[in-house]
Amino acid sequence: MSRDRSHGARPLGGDGGAPYGDARAGGFAARRSLWDRGTRGFRRDRPPAFGSAPARPRHHARTSAAAATGTAYAGGRAGRPSVVNACMERQRWHFSPGRRHVSDPAVADGVVYVSSASEVYAVDAGTGQQRWRFSTGLEWNEPSAPAVAGGVVYFGSKKHTDGHLYAMDALTGRQLWKVATGHPVTSCPAVVDGMVYVGSQRGLRALDAATGEQRWELSSSAVFACPAVADGVMYVHAGGHGDGSGLYAVDPATGEKRWKFSTGHEWNESSAPAVANGTVYVGSRNSLYAVDTHNGQQRWAFVTSRDVTASPTVANGLVYFGSWDNHLYAVATATGELHWRYLTAGAVTSTATVTDGLVYAGSWDCNLYAVDAATGQLHWKFPTTDWPTSPAVMDGLAYIGTRDGHLYALQSPAPPPQDATQ
Repeated sequence: MSRDRSHGARPLGGDGGAPYGDARAGGFAARRSLWDRGTRGFRRDRPPAFGSAPARPRHHARTSAAAATGTAYAGGRAGRPSVVNACMERQRWHFSPGRRHVSDPAVADGVVYVSSASEVYAVDAGTGQQRWRFSTGLEWNEPSAPAVAGGVVYFGSKKHTDGHLYAMDALTGRQLWKVATGHPVTSCPAVVDGMVYVGSQRGLRALDAATGEQRWELSSSAVFACPAVADGVMYVHAGGHGDGSGLYAVDPATGEKRWKFSTGHEWNESSAPAVANGTVYVGSRNSLYAVDTHNGQQRWAFVTSRDVTASPTVANGLVYFGSWDNHLYAVATATGELHWRYLTAGAVTSTATVTDGLVYAGSWDCNLYAVDAATGQLHWKFPTTDWPTSPAVMDGLAYIGTRDGHLYALQSPAPPPQDATQ
């Protein structure tokens, strides 16, 4: 049985009852051009100017908002706590590097790592105090989101036609090595079994994680999504025109192709594959696809009314993912049947994080949502100052960055246990 959950009283279906160009739905009036790849890395309608805020609801602190656990009505009337006060209670700390676009955070060993403009920051996960900062020395170099493994922080740079992959000591921020890739690095790194894999405009590179020495290169269309490795196979999602686009299964040791799956609609794909129980899940255009890991054959496809650029997450027998139709979805892994969907007021482009019975996802309505993983019921939401990144959740704290250069740590209690007698 499927369930629909809404942030308000608007009817569901299509764009949630509001036209795509309506700012209340988080959309823009026209499809204009490719959005700056230094910002998020996928195709969509571009805001009027990079430094200006997009059309979005402005009710966070001035008009009534839907109440949820941990969130109160705004308005500031006597006897009614404001959204600002409720959010301050949830906010553990706030860090601002004073730059644009904080990346998706990576959390390891009590430290949050993010990139912003031409720099990478290490921030104490408990206090929000900066531990170290590293600058690439190139203004607006737009480093990728970092990856952390074995006490090393890896990230790539994408300065115009140049690109480098960096390895930094996670404790001190000291540079261990730096390798020129020859092309802008367009995906976050994936680190598996002593190898680091990173996408570029020409395909995928595999390098030795200890030295940065290149092991192999896969020629394809541009790779904007982080590759995934499961059961000795790597899955790479490449986008663009021509034969180079599609979902690849390759040998992670040699780069040899095993199979390729194409929807026929790839273009600047940014949905990273997720693998579970012999199936790889990936978004392309307006659908989420389930593909057999052994032979690359499609098992099912779930169609939405807008593009699916968010990366899926698999947990509890469900696939969680967002769409440009303003919904967060949960569908059955085996059949693709809709379990529930939750309506926000903007495109859901972040990767959902599932932990402790909650699904966390950011929306272009400038909110981070925490939704019950089983029912789709809103548990709480937190208004941010701009479009939020994909969240990271660790030890009861949710970490999220924003496009205008902020990093938040939010207290995130688990949902109350269900009464077994009901």
